[in-house]
Amino acid sequence: MKRFSVAAFSFILSGCTLHADVTPDGNSLSDALVGAPYSSEININGGAVFSLDNNGKEKFVGEIIPSDTGLSLEYCNDSPAHNCVRIKGIPVKPTVVNIRVSGRLFGTNVATGGRFDKTYTITIKDPEGTFAR
Repeated sequence: MKRFSVAAFSFILSGCTLHADVTPDGNSLSDALVGAPYSSEININGGAVFSLDNNGKEKFVGEIIPSDTGLSLEYCNDSPAHNCVRIKGIPVKPTVVNIRVSGRLFGTNVATGGRFDKTYTITIKDPEGTFAR
């Protein structure tokens, strides 16, 4: 019976995976205005974010498309957990921006690291509040 209990416990633990909760909820962030400072944060909760590529080089967990909008991405603080990404800048043209955050969480002795992949949109409007395509 003891062998069965140990085997069952090991099986249960092997199925544990850390799950990332990426916030804010939804798929869009607040609108931005051309020429006005913009800032918003995306939080990745559930553990420390894995920020190395397969070659051991540090990589950023987010990307912004298109890249010529005046907005940029950075980590919110110097925490090695890298679980907060800030979008900031002064937009230079009206457009729709896609912000993608993707990666994985570090695992533990009893749980494997989970993956996350979420895309947000930001609508940049001209100063009159309209969006020109």
